[in-house]
This record gives sequence, structure tokens and C-alpha cells, in this order.
Amino acid sequence: MKKGFTLVELLGVIIIISLLALLTSVVVTKLVKDSKEEISNVQKELIKSSAEMWGADNLGKLPDIDECIYLKVSDLKNEGLLDNSEKLDDNIIVRIKNKLNENGKEKLEYKVNGATAGCSNGVKDLYKDESKANIPSLRGLVPVVYDEEKSSWKIIDPTEEWYDYDNQWWANAVILREDLREEKNIGDLISVPTENNDFNSSDVLAMFVWIPRYSYTIKSEYGRKLSESDLEPTKETPGAIDIKFVGVDSIKENGLATYEGDTPSEWYTHPAFTFGEEELSGIWVGKFETSHETFYNSTQSNNLSCTNELCENADGIRILPNVQSLRYNDVSNFFFASRSIERDGNPFGINSSLTDTHMMKNSEWGAVAYLSQSKYGKSGKYREEVYNNNCNKYITGIGSDSVSDDSSSLTCTNSKNKYNGENGVKSSTTRNIYGVYDMRGGAYELVMGNYNNKVNVSGFQEDFFNTEGNSKYYDKYTIGRCTNGECKGHALEETAGWYGDTAKFLVEGYLWYVRGGVHEAEISGGVFMFGYSNGDVGKRSFRVVFSPVK
Repeated sequence: MKKGFTLVELLGVIIIISLLALLTSVVVTKLVKDSKEEISNVQKELIKSSAEMWGADNLGKLPDIDECIYLKVSDLKNEGLLDNSEKLDDNIIVRIKNKLNENGKEKLEYKVNGATAGCSNGVKDLYKDESKANIPSLRGLVPVVYDEEKSSWKIIDPTEEWYDYDNQWWANAVILREDLREEKNIGDLISVPTENNDFNSSDVLAMFVWIPRYSYTIKSEYGRKLSESDLEPTKETPGAIDIKFVGVDSIKENGLATYEGDTPSEWYTHPAFTFGEEELSGIWVGKFETSHETFYNSTQSNNLSCTNELCENADGIRILPNVQSLRYNDVSNFFFASRSIERDGNPFGINSSLTDTHMMKNSEWGAVAYLSQSKYGKSGKYREEVYNNNCNKYITGIGSDSVSDDSSSLTCTNSKNKYNGENGVKSSTTRNIYGVYDMRGGAYELVMGNYNNKVNVSGFQEDFFNTEGNSKYYDKYTIGRCTNGECKGHALEETAGWYGDTAKFLVEGYLWYVRGGVHEAEISGGVFMFGYSNGDVGKRSFRVVFSPVK
């Protein structure tokens, strides 16, 4: 008869007990985890239901189609829609986005802990600065500010201060890569290429600057003195163009844009903000000359191969600093590529019912030029022309070492000459990082400004100008030297020769305007430079514009 356990039996019992304990621990851990997840899901449903109740009570604050807003838990508590006793992290947010369902009807999507990039806080009003500039219409673009300490861009809540036109701080926004649109949140730093060809490391596909709707007037031949002690404006050092921001619902002004004595008496609402039959609150202008992920360094003629508005090669369009501008295409290829940015299934997230994408018109170039030459642009503090992009490799965003340095290879790579360097910012329309770049030097830029609806060798078919709806995409000039009302605001006759910039009006055989000049200083390029082209393939680039439509 055994009176106890052998050592082997005892070890077996210990092993069995250990296994049972381990299994129990796993089961308990899983139960605790499941319990926590269950509680988390219950909390999420509670937050979502509270947000839906907020939406029912605040119909006027719900987002437009393809736009979004967000609410914090603290917002819902403050509105009395969540019990203060609920122990919830106040940083938890719910994202509300307006989409179209399969039947084309609006459908609100409530997502707890969704990304807030490009969304405004539903409880607050969107930020509006003191200048009375119209609030930027984002339409899927993500608002950003520049973080000087980290030398990087940062996503910002559009209910917070993110522009100040009185201080030459123009509103900037970006298009994020498709895989990041739902991930990036307010406060996140985002990267843009730092070296040529560095497309793949970028978070950003394109950068844009908001040009708010305004009326303008010009005193005398060369603008207005900046102060009583200022020298009289001359051709070499023009004065300011007077600008006042106006609402889209205000009466459109059609005066002579002149002075009566020392007072602006007749204002003219800039034509760039009339888009076909629609009056716009502003336009989004490409911050840099346009590039392309694949064809940026191609010298093949018409490498885009865009012959209609369904061109898939437009998916590679990039608007970024420190990359080569896209060239060697005729006007039609640039135009159809710009239009194809909004095609169905585009990778930019652009909704064609809300945003019209197109190649920059000559009048739209004028809108940027006039704003730059006002107190809201570089002329608010500086009397000289923007610095030349003198990089002979056509790298975007470069600024020369002095205002009119000749073509160089050294500035293409020096950090001080890049768009965020001490000299690079001087090539911006604001003389800081928030303006539009490459409007002087770089490559000549073709714009949609045409002489008498003539095609020439531009690549367009004869029926382009007769197709209904196309007239809003180009400026038509019926005479060479533009002295009539059709060129007001276009930076042609009104500002011809300012800063000594070249001024060549369209003539038979040269039917398309080019703007800005090229990297060689002797070309006399500049913001007010205009010349002509037959519209064919050459070392010319272009710029993209987004018009927010109703």
C-alpha cells in the first residue's frame, strides 16, 4: 500500500496544475480584453448617437458633399448630448462626412476616431481674417501652415488662424496622397520633396494658394505711392495696385478702375472671378509650375498624350517645390491634362461637381500678379520685383541670390535658394513662404489666352472654340494691342513694361500668350512679363487652377 506520491507522480501533478493555470490565465485575459472591447464599442455607439443628435439639431452646420466636420467628446458634453459623468477621453472625436450614395443622394457618414485632416470643427465657425478676404473654399483640399522650427508643413484646423492677408500670409492648402487622406490628423507634419526626383517620399501630391475675390483700381500709369514719403512710381519701380476684397454676393463693379484725384473712384471686379455664368469667391492657384511624377524630365514631344478630358496620364500631375517642371507639350496637352485631374476615379479626390480643374487663363495670371503688387502681396513691404528663378535645370521654387541674377546651376541645389530658404522665399509673390512661386523665371508658362479663336499648331481641333461650355476656359483677344475692356485685369495694357518686363501682344501667327519669362535674366522676365507663342511644343510649362463651383 502506497503511503505517498513518487517524485515522478508529483512532478506530473505540478505540470498539470501549471497547464491549467496557464489556460485559465489565457481565458481570463481574453475575457477581460473582450470586455474592454465591448465597453469600447458601447462607448463608440454612444458617441456616434450623440453626434447624430447634434447633426439633427444643427442642419445648417452639416458639411457640403465631399466635405467633412468633426466634433470632440467635450463638444458633445458641452452641448448636453453626453453625460459629464461618462469617463471618456476628451480627445476622442467623431468625423462627419457628406457623401453621395449609389442613388446620387446625400449620405452622412459618422465615424468615431476618424481622421480630421481638412475638416472643420462643427461647433465653431471657420476662421476669417481681418482683411475681409472670402473664406477659402476647401472642397477636399487640406489647409496647412508652415512650421518654421521643424521646416515642415503642418495640417491645421480651419477654424483656427491659418491665413492673414493683411500681413501677406496667403492661405495654403494641399492634396494628400490617397492612402493618407483618412489617416492624417490636425497637427500632423507632412513632407514635400526636398530633392529633385524625390516624388515617392512625399506625403503631398499638390500645393495650392487661395486668391480671394477682389475689385481693383490703378492710380496713374504706374500705380500709387506706398506712402507720403515714398518716391513717385516709375516704370522701373512701380507703386501699389489698390485692391479691396469683395463678397461673391456683392454688386459686381464695372468702373474704369481709375482714381479721382487721390481717391479710388471707379473699381473693377477682377474678371478671373467670373467663371462662365458663375461668380466665384476665389480661386486656388498652383503654388509652383506644374511637374509630373513620370514625365518631369522627358524631352519627348507631347509626352502627356492627352487629347481629351479622360487622360489617365494626368494622374501623375504634381505641383511641388524642388522638382523639375513639366515641359515639351503643346497647349492642348496641357489643357486636357488639367481638365483630366477631375475625371471619375481620379487619385486626387477631386469631385467634379464641386471643383472645376483647368489650365491657368491669362486673366487668372493677372489676378495673382495684381494681388502681389498690392498691400496684400510683396508690395506691402517691398518695392522691387520678385526674385528670379534662375535655376537652369527648371527646378521649381528656386530663388536667385539677388533680384535679377542670371541663369545658374548653383542655385538649383543650395538650401538658401530653395523655396523655404532665405533667398528662395524672395521669389514668392509675398516675399515669404505663403505666396505663389515661379512667376518670374523658371520656364515660360503657356496660359489660355488666344487670339481670335485661331488654332494654329496648338494641338486643338478646329471645333474647340465652337464647343458649348469651352469659352470659360480661355480668354479671347480680338485685337493685338489690348486697349479695350476685354483685357482689364489681365496684366497686359494696364501694366505693360512694369519693372522693364517684356511686353509683346498677340499677332497673327503667334496666337497664345506666355507669361513670366525664363531663367535667363536678359530675357526681361517677371510677374508682368508677357510674350507670344504659336502654342506648339517647346521648353514651356503651365499652371493648374481649381475653381470652386456651386
